[in-house]
Amino acid sequence: MDPVTQVAVEERIREIDALLERAMHQVRKRAIEAADTDVAYKVCHAKAYRLAEGPVAEREAEALLACESEYSARKNAEAVLLSAQEAGRNLRSQMEGQRSLAANLRPLVTS
Repeated sequence: MDPVTQVAVEERIREIDALLERAMHQVRKRAIEAADTDVAYKVCHAKAYRLAEGPVAEREAEALLACESEYSARKNAEAVLLSAQEAGRNLRSQMEGQRSLAANLRPLVTS
């Protein structure tokens, strides 16, 4: 295993920084998609609920069945958003590790 150098750590920090930038844009994109699917589901559900008849539980069930695809899209979009957020957290953890490594190497670098 090659020894870790200050240059290698700095290069890795730059790589992770670029990945974090991309991850931030992905989280934004996924958040907008999740919001759009949430709105679509809620509008569909409200319309279906108003058209349904019977007790509340039956109306809820009918509305959910009428909006099955919108509900599925909503849950899938939420899962993708959570995944993108977790990827960002993972990258931030990697960045902190590299920063700690850089701080530990700094005193060993001769001027």
